[in-house]
Amino acid sequence: MKTVRQLMRVDLVTLPRDASVAAAMRTMLEHRVGALPIVEGQRILGIITARDLLGQALYRLVGDIMTTDLAVIGPDEPVTTAYQLLEARDVNQLPVVEHGRLMGMVTRLEVLHELGKLTDPLTGLPWPGTLRQRAAELLAGRREIVIIFIDLDRFRLVNKRFGHVAGDRLIGAVASALLRATDTAQDLLCRYGGDEFALVTTRPAAEAEALAERLLASIRELSLPELEGFSLTASVGLAGGRRSGERETHPGATVDDLITMASRASTAAKSLERPLLHAHEMEAMVVLQQAVVEEGTRLRMGPLSLTVEAGQATARVELELEGRRYSGAASGPAAGGGPLRVMAQATTAALAQLLPPGWTAEVEEITYTPFALGAAISVALVLATPTGEELLVGTVPFARNDTRAVVRAVLKAVNRRLVRLLALAGTR
Repeated sequence: MKTVRQLMRVDLVTLPRDASVAAAMRTMLEHRVGALPIVEGQRILGIITARDLLGQALYRLVGDIMTTDLAVIGPDEPVTTAYQLLEARDVNQLPVVEHGRLMGMVTRLEVLHELGKLTDPLTGLPWPGTLRQRAAELLAGRREIVIIFIDLDRFRLVNKRFGHVAGDRLIGAVASALLRATDTAQDLLCRYGGDEFALVTTRPAAEAEALAERLLASIRELSLPELEGFSLTASVGLAGGRRSGERETHPGATVDDLITMASRASTAAKSLERPLLHAHEMEAMVVLQQAVVEEGTRLRMGPLSLTVEAGQATARVELELEGRRYSGAASGPAAGGGPLRVMAQATTAALAQLLPPGWTAEVEEITYTPFALGAAISVALVLATPTGEELLVGTVPFARNDTRAVVRAVLKAVNRRLVRLLALAGTR
């Protein structure tokens, strides 16, 4: 966020206290200004405005009619502080003073123009710069904070199905609902961009999580006539509120880290089909993933069978995971690459027993690529979830048995996502 120093005008026109009203009028007309600082050397004594000059005798001295009860501001104050001071004192300009010296002037119009860049016109909420500044100020004051990051689910479907006007109305409605659920004494909500919102709060960790639950509920309860049949949900990530030692003396960098962690947690929550995830849970997931890699936990291929009779191919596949066995079967035409597809489908049928409710895995494409010493098989799977689809691809080389190779290709694609699937469904 800009400071007053970056916004103030420094090419000032000033008058001494013994200048006449007539001289002040000429100066204002010549330079097209509505107010003049009255100075003595580099020290400001007061301000005279065009309104002050109305009805005054031309020979009167400006020092006799100037306003001396001045509201002044330092050059390194944020623009938001300038706005608050302008509002509190009901004035249209502020002298910028440093160490008793007049450095410049900043006007209400200039401040409002700059603040317009900091506020989202669609929701009326501040943009992230305001949140970052507020969070950094709280940390500098040794306050503990929590960042809550909110990412709307399936928002692109709203724009696609109902149009961008409806999408804009939904964003505005979400902003209003979130704002009603917050307390401005403890929380600052901003529009982070697109379909994302962020909030900084001084609530303790447990209360911040309760707030996040209320925010999620306020989104779920939204109902707009133009979005009939569409249920809105969101994924929320939290970070902060769990400090165990002294923070580093870089509040700005700490805020950026917390926002990044909360954003990543919301992305992970969306991927895991969970409404809310705390960044510290992400750390536990990383440990789990590392353990899976180190211990070699993965789906393994068991006994296979493929028979062809009367133009039909029938495949049976058995998979093993941590001592448990999962069987799948499929059948289909035996012409062309039919047997390979049937084998892949039998593998996904076994895999289906591990997927969470509402998830499916379907064979999209099987590609056979010959080369000098053998060949390679690639299998593309579409992993469908209630919120979207993901393409998984596995490729394996082979020399002779392509039926085993196609199963291995499916497992190679799936094992890359095994940790997430286990987190969602458990080992069933």
